[in-house]
Amino acid sequence: MMIFRLGMILAVTIYSANDGFAQEKTKPSPDISSPDVSSPVFSSKAPSTRVLTKDQWTQLDGSVERGLQWLATKQQGNGGFEAIPQGQPAITAFCLMAFLAQGESPADGQYRQSLSRAVEYIMAQQKDNGLIATIAPSGIPISRNVDHMRVGQTAVYNHAISALALAEVYGQCNADQAQLLAPVIEKAIAATLEMQKWGQKAAHDVGGWRYLDELDFIKSDLSITGWQLMFLRSAQNAGFDVPQESIEAAVKYIENCFLNDSDRKVHGYAVGRRSSITRAMAGAGVLAMAHAGKHDSKEALASGEWILQHDFSNYNADKPLYGSYWSPDRYHYGAVVCTQAMFQLGGKYWEQFFPTLVKAVLANQQPNGSWPPEKFDRVYGSCYSTSLCILSLSVPNQMLPIFQR
Repeated sequence: MMIFRLGMILAVTIYSANDGFAQEKTKPSPDISSPDVSSPVFSSKAPSTRVLTKDQWTQLDGSVERGLQWLATKQQGNGGFEAIPQGQPAITAFCLMAFLAQGESPADGQYRQSLSRAVEYIMAQQKDNGLIATIAPSGIPISRNVDHMRVGQTAVYNHAISALALAEVYGQCNADQAQLLAPVIEKAIAATLEMQKWGQKAAHDVGGWRYLDELDFIKSDLSITGWQLMFLRSAQNAGFDVPQESIEAAVKYIENCFLNDSDRKVHGYAVGRRSSITRAMAGAGVLAMAHAGKHDSKEALASGEWILQHDFSNYNADKPLYGSYWSPDRYHYGAVVCTQAMFQLGGKYWEQFFPTLVKAVLANQQPNGSWPPEKFDRVYGSCYSTSLCILSLSVPNQMLPIFQR
């Protein structure tokens, strides 16, 4: 579908976790060509659609539509999108959000039946303990005695990303779907809060999340924390009861992940981990700061500068050189997080970042509409990479509430 970005008006249905299906409200989307000059945050930095020409926007829209058409052919009979079990239902959640980011909905549009089936599939993966993951322990409380490679490494990502998708779609479902979704989201919130409180953390790790199993001495990391925090914020925005102190603790942890060294001023994977710096972590740090209203913090701006210096022009490179070192880098994961982050920063960060990314991503779309698998995580397939490319290209639409500026 074609998205009209300038001054568009969206009818957004807003629900309450307590009231179920509430009244529909008309909510104007951000007019990103006409910033609100009275706002100190948006005054000079509001992102503009002028970063691309009209023809380039047309090319982008055509690319996204081909990507959605390809994704639709990869939905399985059970409602999930094609992926290995260890990647489910997060990959289905990414596919769902790719459609939502283009204005599609389970309640309306040409893909409504497919999206309803995807929502039902994600819900069906929830365990008794609240975890949303196809492969995960089901007992209460959540067991940490699991195999790292098969369960521990992936279950928490599956949970946070899938729960985020359900919280985002909650306001777009019909009354019956919303009624079914509410208890699933509530159980997911409880599981996320339980994992945040897991003990044996050093003071600088408090507030964050880590793997399901206890892998090593690192008790929290920015990668998982970023997704869990987005889920809690999304659920809170949708009207669910989320303790504000849990959100504030997560933001504090992410602030602690900022490296303020003479040669590296950027958010890293974990507190003090100088060798674990990637574009995805830099973007996750900026995004968390922006959601906390700290767009103009020195940490957010420094990470924005670092992202500009390490752009996405080299498509799907898994070992970019960051000065004198490299870290394992996931191109598509980094792209979607950094695009959201740079849109939040606006100004030169958006203007210099987005055209370069668009050029690289569009040039590497396959004839069938998909994008190649992530080099570093090839096992997760093209539904994963394609949904992330669509999400990256869809950022200016501002259709997903959690990413709105």
